[in-house]
Amino acid sequence: MNLTLRQLRAFAAVAETGSFTTAAGQLHLTQSALSVLVRELEREMGVQLLDRNTRRVQLSEAGREFLPSVHRLLSDLTSAVAGVTDLRDKKKGLLRLAAPQLMACTLMPRVIAAYREAYPDVDVRLADTLPEHLLLGVAAGDVELAVGQDVAVDAAAIERRTLFRDRHWLICPPGHAFAKRRKVRWHELEPYTFIAPTRDFRQRVLPELGAEERAFLMRPGTQEVSYMTTALGMVASGLGLTVCPTYSASLVRAHGLQMVRLESPDFHREVCVYSAARRSLSPAAASFVGILEQFATAQPKA
Repeated sequence: MNLTLRQLRAFAAVAETGSFTTAAGQLHLTQSALSVLVRELEREMGVQLLDRNTRRVQLSEAGREFLPSVHRLLSDLTSAVAGVTDLRDKKKGLLRLAAPQLMACTLMPRVIAAYREAYPDVDVRLADTLPEHLLLGVAAGDVELAVGQDVAVDAAAIERRTLFRDRHWLICPPGHAFAKRRKVRWHELEPYTFIAPTRDFRQRVLPELGAEERAFLMRPGTQEVSYMTTALGMVASGLGLTVCPTYSASLVRAHGLQMVRLESPDFHREVCVYSAARRSLSPAAASFVGILEQFATAQPKA
């Protein structure tokens, strides 16, 4: 059986108006074209749905039985189309995101606020996570997007898009000898306790450093923590120095600390957005990536 939407709408219109002429006008069809659609439907169904005479059109017994189902089908279809249209236009929807704890409390709230201003009816849920767990939610389908610093991915499973490159800065208390400096070189950190802000930081920065700086980072006195907030709290208490990316400036200021340019060498990391490979983004996710790219463009060139 090969019923069409046009046939069902033609039948419903005639049944509701009791007139081929009126129904044809409603559907912007000629009366003959409408009659053909109804006859085709009856032929496919193998039963007469409308009793016709020269004075009026009325439903047959089979037509009365069939009409409520047609109304439900057309109503469900209208609702389904409206729902998809709302998703397309971001008038509703749910977007689940993941980001490491530092980014989740600095950059992401600003991006989400801008997104909600543009699309207030999309519900955005943010999960903060450890950097090493960033992609687990994407792989499991628990989140649609993850935003964070560059990590190795399986290209067959995860798609990575670079948003911007971000410099790491030295963080010190306002009364420290480095606080008034325009820039500090890595080898100048040797007399001080260094607090590595994440568990994998040393492995990432070591290839960028010379032998002297590598020895400094690998010495037993180097502290290593899991969260940037822990590192900042320790620096604020005079327990050492740390580094952090540009986007965390608001958190650094909240701790009353100073950011000083750290170079020789410069250390940058890419900030990326991750999604499931070979899976199209929802309209809500695609528009969120657009907002992210706007923020990336506005990032200061460190």
